Amino acid sequence: MNKQLKGNLIVLILALIFSLILNAAHVLLPFMFGPIIASIVCIRYLHLDVQWPFWLSQIGLVLLGVQIGSTFTKTVILDIKDDWFTIVMITVMLLVLALIIAYFFKKIANVNTETAILSVIPGALSQMLIMAEENKKANIMVVSLTQTSRIIFVVILVPFLSYFFKNPDNDGALATNTTKTLTQALTLPNILILIIAITVVYFVMKKINFPTKQLLAPILVLICWNLFTSATFTLDNYIIAAAQIIYMIRIGIQIAKLLDQMKGRIAVAIAFQNILLILLAFVMVLFISSVSHHQVNELFLGAAPGGMSQIVLVAIETGADVAMISSYHIFRIFFILFLIAPMLNYFLKYRARQGYHNEK
Repeated sequence: MNKQLKGNLIVLILALIFSLILNAAHVLLPFMFGPIIASIVCIRYLHLDVQWPFWLSQIGLVLLGVQIGSTFTKTVILDIKDDWFTIVMITVMLLVLALIIAYFFKKIANVNTETAILSVIPGALSQMLIMAEENKKANIMVVSLTQTSRIIFVVILVPFLSYFFKNPDNDGALATNTTKTLTQALTLPNILILIIAITVVYFVMKKINFPTKQLLAPILVLICWNLFTSATFTLDNYIIAAAQIIYMIRIGIQIAKLLDQMKGRIAVAIAFQNILLILLAFVMVLFISSVSHHQVNELFLGAAPGGMSQIVLVAIETGADVAMISSYHIFRIFFILFLIAPMLNYFLKYRARQGYHNEK
């Protein structure tokens, strides 16, 4: 057995053990934190060579995408349609907060404007890294470290804050009593049709370099499935748990490796930026919830500046409206992709031209 395979097997076994222990102890998000703890133990303390297969983590993401998509029933979609103003408002306000924080991040980290802006914009890691590569003034190492290290703060702070405002009517159940599970609701031919449809949409999105295709492809397919059939379902609890484990091991490995790089002035700036962004997003939604009918937890998870996959796991555990929260993050992805990224690109190129003319 080679070292990589041995490392992968050990991290998987430890992830299962830690997850089951945390679950038995009724700790929040046991199948999310178990793999993270296992990855850190294996890499930083056992010094194992862990190279978690990328395709395996992507299967976990696709399964989470299926669970998200399954919540988009006809009724939920109509409810979201009536809530578009709040979705737009929270997205815009969060991005404005991010740009304000970018000013202070620039001062603390002692970086230029280009690096600060690309480091702070939440929810568009791949797009910001591409723009950092294209911009000669941007420090791609700082942008990459800042954007990826946000995972650490999101998986610690967001569940902690969300837990105190969770829906008391749902104490963290992974599936509701009124909806059948996948294995109860669908036949094998139905499941094969879904697999084929998700695979086709995934490869179409991959062909056009569309971001977050691992989540958006199954979400799109499941929305169509729910609209045109009556066979709504939720994933079985053990499938969701397995999806979390095989995906979160990859996130845990990233966190374990990032901990070595979080040093000095940049580390202080990154911690300041991420903590402040999460806390200000929380304060923002407290105000919005006081003047609207929305629950604090759902608004906060919708506004939280993290990856949709991690936020949805928190939503499932705290009994929040997964479809509504996903709609906030999906809108943010499209908003950043089609409006904010082009505007930022134009602004940064304008600054580059101004700098070139000033040098002349």
